[in-house]
Amino acid sequence: MTQSISEKKDRFSRIFPKRVETLVKTADLLVNCTSKSNYEWNEDTVKRVWIEVAKVFKTAARAYGLELTVMLNGDEVEFLDTSKKLEEQVQLEL
Repeated sequence: MTQSISEKKDRFSRIFPKRVETLVKTADLLVNCTSKSNYEWNEDTVKRVWIEVAKVFKTAARAYGLELTVMLNGDEVEFLDTSKKLEEQVQLEL
């Protein structure tokens, strides 16, 4: 049985805001990890993780017909390779 347009809209209105709220809350929790008095983290690792997160957001936006551009220090994240240290990438590009 196929769902009517009204049922699909209702389902989206119920599910989408909750998922966005969860996403925002999770991002807020990540901000808590920036406290150097409580955590020790490597800047390169954090940059690489955020690049991968940005790529996921870019793909998700594209699925909705939106074009999302995310830059890190002037470079579009889509073209940054996170398989090696970012400092090595910059040196190779010079």
